Amino acid sequence: MKVNVRRVKWLRFAIFIFASTGIFWHLLPYAFDLPPALLVPRPVSPRYFARDATTLRLMLDETGQRSAPEVAWHELPKALIDATIAVEDQRFFQHGGIDYFAIGRAISQNARAGRTISGASTLSQQLIKISAPKTSRTLWRKFVEAQQARLLVRKWPRTRILATWLNRVSFGNLLIGCRAASEGYFNKPLSDLTVAECALLAGLPQSPARLNPLRQPEQAKNRQRHVLKRLLEEDYISSETYEHDRTQHLVYTPFHGGFAAPHAVELLTQKTDTTQITTFQTTLDSTLQHRVEQVLTNRLAGLRDRHVTQAAAVVIENATGNVLALAGSRDFFSQDGGQINGAWTPHSPGSAIKPFTYLLALERGQTPASIIADLPITFSTPTGQYRPENYTGKNFGPVTLRAALGNSLNISAVKTLDHIGGAPVLLETLKRLGLTTLTETPEHYGLGLTIGNAPVRLLELANAYACLARLGEFRPWRLLNTDPSPPAVRLFDPRYAWQIADILSDNQARLLTFGAHSPLRMPFKVAAKTGTSSSYRDNWALGYTPEYTVAVWAGNFDRTPMQGVSGVTGAAPILADLFTALREQFGPTTWFQTPSGLESIQIDPRNGKRITSQSPAARLSQTAWLVSSQLPTPATIIDYDAQGRAFLPPEYRAWLTSSDNWLADLVTLGSEPQALRIVQPLAGAVYHLDPDLPDQGRRLSLQATAGYPTVTWSSPSLSVTGGHDQWTAILIPGTHLIRLHQAPGAPHAQEITITVIQD
Repeated sequence: MKVNVRRVKWLRFAIFIFASTGIFWHLLPYAFDLPPALLVPRPVSPRYFARDATTLRLMLDETGQRSAPEVAWHELPKALIDATIAVEDQRFFQHGGIDYFAIGRAISQNARAGRTISGASTLSQQLIKISAPKTSRTLWRKFVEAQQARLLVRKWPRTRILATWLNRVSFGNLLIGCRAASEGYFNKPLSDLTVAECALLAGLPQSPARLNPLRQPEQAKNRQRHVLKRLLEEDYISSETYEHDRTQHLVYTPFHGGFAAPHAVELLTQKTDTTQITTFQTTLDSTLQHRVEQVLTNRLAGLRDRHVTQAAAVVIENATGNVLALAGSRDFFSQDGGQINGAWTPHSPGSAIKPFTYLLALERGQTPASIIADLPITFSTPTGQYRPENYTGKNFGPVTLRAALGNSLNISAVKTLDHIGGAPVLLETLKRLGLTTLTETPEHYGLGLTIGNAPVRLLELANAYACLARLGEFRPWRLLNTDPSPPAVRLFDPRYAWQIADILSDNQARLLTFGAHSPLRMPFKVAAKTGTSSSYRDNWALGYTPEYTVAVWAGNFDRTPMQGVSGVTGAAPILADLFTALREQFGPTTWFQTPSGLESIQIDPRNGKRITSQSPAARLSQTAWLVSSQLPTPATIIDYDAQGRAFLPPEYRAWLTSSDNWLADLVTLGSEPQALRIVQPLAGAVYHLDPDLPDQGRRLSLQATAGYPTVTWSSPSLSVTGGHDQWTAILIPGTHLIRLHQAPGAPHAQEITITVIQD
């Protein structure tokens, strides 16, 4: 048999070419590298959770999308896997990265239709495409991606490829990955998705914009029905499931990243590093947070006519320092400054600072029974004369420290601060309590520090009150559960901190100023304090039980004054509502156990003395808890007249005859006169005259020690008029002598010099 040599040679050559081509085609993918972005984790959106794992905010990642942490293969719902394969790449587990049958089918279908109606990209090719740099779609680019897809199939298990695709593909509405899509469209975890919901998600990557279920629900539903049909055709679901799910109404619960507790989350974004950690569990309670926001909205609606537009609130869990709720405004999206965080923006706290002044006084030897003379007084300061006045405009004469704090008397608070060392003492304490806005010198604030002339943050002041609630133990506040919780530091003696709580929880202690039925009177014990800044620009209410501390600010972010709204009428009702909400959610609150070393006694509030069995029958008495070693002297018969009226020192003479005397026939003047001296003005005082003030603004009240009914005043350069206890001088620019005489025509008993400057 004769062999055709030429034919054999051509056959051998063809076999060589075919084999070489096969080898070349097999090895060709190794000439390319996988996209670098595919080999590194995709950026993850920073996510903030409430303490119960409720998502508060899913931020945008560095690419401007919302992406969740990647889901492992075993966490993916089987229905989502089946639906994805059925509609995107039914031969996914058979082909080598390129589906030649799909390519042939697509060419045939497109040719018959005369346009592109079908694609043939495999899931591996799509994963390469979304991982590669964005470039123009050339034939060469497609060829390279095809080879990279073949390489990917050889290097990665199919399960990893599919899981990565589901974690990185876009589902529309800035949602990257199936976990973000499940939360974004249905607000539920992947594990809770139904077959119908999985079919909806599996259909979206084909065209996320055109199939947007939130804007084009009918088109999205048609696509879902197609996916369900493919599941039926591939025997993934039964005909019964298909018929049920194709007609099932899908309920969307859009969650575009969430926007719960916006001010708290915004505060955290300024304090957290999202380059290393992307998941943050906060201390916030999502249910309580929502309730707090509701309370602010409801209460502010009733204050709108009195020009109160905004409020902020903070709730702290005392045992841990955890912030359970933080609302910075009525509505984050309101046009009147809603994005301002009222819990962090400093405001003047008014009288809310006073408890710390009195706590320091207790630690320095005073007691709740100590008597403070709530009478007019002027202090000489480096910036001029400082004359505090009470909120009511009245003077209350002899008051116990308990009554001075309970009734929030300004004059008494300023006198107390002056007695214990002035602004330096209080300023140092407030800084130790974590108030970071007090950056000026003590001289800058002066004695007005105790009545709130220094702006503070609501959150920081709330935490200072939480120290009172721990009976003197300080802990930093926390918004993140991952933050370290340092051990508590004792700042105050628990006996004195307990006395402050006892005063602030006693409705009787605040009767003179707030009345018997103020919002601070709650049906359960709460230590509460209000504060109102000058001109009604800010009002505050803070309260605490052993379990919780609540703080409220109300006002206007544009600093315009409210219309006569004080802390007790503006912020206090919100405070009461929030404590009610706390008890409804977490159960009843408790009260503090009395520390050892305290003793309950009866005192006479007119002189602060202890009432014993040997004391005269008391016409007025109060219960007081005092440290056993600090009990006042017993009241005796020499402290009262025959009618049982308590004797007062001569400094109360003018007050006794004034309309401010609320004690009426329960007090009388004692017999010991004080030395005659000038009480006001102070020697060396400097007065500045404002040219815009009316004439009465030039009048200076002249006051001497009480007990001298015939005193007269004179000045060689000023016009002095008056009689009895009402003497005034008409101020004019210059340096002036002012003289005090014990009686008309008598030599002067004292003289001082003042200076008057025309501004």
